Amino acid sequence: MKAYLFLTIAVLAAFFSSCTEKTTKKETVQTVQKETVIIRDTVYINKEEPKTTSVKEAPAYFLIAGCFEYKSNADRLREKLQKEGYPNALVMPYFENLYLVAYEGYATHKEAVAAARQLHKIPGNEEAWIHPVK
Repeated sequence: MKAYLFLTIAVLAAFFSSCTEKTTKKETVQTVQKETVIIRDTVYINKEEPKTTSVKEAPAYFLIAGCFEYKSNADRLREKLQKEGYPNALVMPYFENLYLVAYEGYATHKEAVAAARQLHKIPGNEEAWIHPVK
């Protein structure tokens, strides 16, 4: 009887041990299948390029058209220059009650000289001069 009981326990142990291996294999196969089924979402990030803004240097030289004691005369010349095609013409206070009328400002002396040479070629603008800002 002892042998019969021992044999039954051995058969049951072998049976259950083989079942657990199959179950483990099934779970492994299912896990592998689950991993292969997973689809990863791709997120596209829209990177905006930083906007570049050009920083203009403050003009160090001005090309001067005239100098006036009365601001009203300086304003008239500025308006005339703007109508002639110099949109950056401006009136600047110079000394006490004197006003300078400038064609345009330039960052470097070289730029101002080149602009003055071009301006002097136009009849009526031969007396324009370069004024450095201190």
